[in-house]
Amino acid sequence: MCDFNLILFVLPINHKNKVKGTLSFLFVVVLLTNCSKTGIVQGSLCYPSEYIPAMNVYLKSANTDKSYKLTIKEDQRTFKFKKVPAGSYVAFAYTIEETLIDFHNKRSKASGGYTLAVPCGLTVACKDHALIHFKVNKGKVTSNIKICDWYGAIIPSEK
Repeated sequence: MCDFNLILFVLPINHKNKVKGTLSFLFVVVLLTNCSKTGIVQGSLCYPSEYIPAMNVYLKSANTDKSYKLTIKEDQRTFKFKKVPAGSYVAFAYTIEETLIDFHNKRSKASGGYTLAVPCGLTVACKDHALIHFKVNKGKVTSNIKICDWYGAIIPSEK
C-alpha cells in the first residue's frame, strides 16, 4: 500500500488582452507517493566497560534466515540500518575482537542483545534474556532498539 500526498499550487498569471488588468490563475496539482517497501531501524549500544568496543551489529528476520550486518567503530554509541524490508526482527551484536577470557584463559568474542532484560532495567531481578521481537514497517523508522544485555543474552551464533 502506498501513501499519497496531494499538493495544490495556485499561481497568478497576468494576461494582457482586451480587458486591462485581467488576472487568471493556473492550478498545478502535484501528487507525491511513498511506495517504500522498506523501513529504518535505529538504536543505541551499551557495553559493560568504560568504552564500547568495535562490534558487528545484526538484525535477523524472525520469519526467515535473512540477517543484516553493520560494523560499528570503537566508542560509537548508535547504529542505523537503512532499507530494511518490512517484517519482524531481533537485534544483537558481537565484538570484533576477542574481549572475553574464561577460567581456562580461552579468549572469545563478547555477545549482547536487545532482550527482555533491557526494559526490565538490567538488574539481577531481570531473569529473562530472550531477544525482543520488533516490527519494521514500510516507510517508517523503528527506534529505541537498545543492544545492552551482555550478561546471558540468548542470541544466534555469528556467521
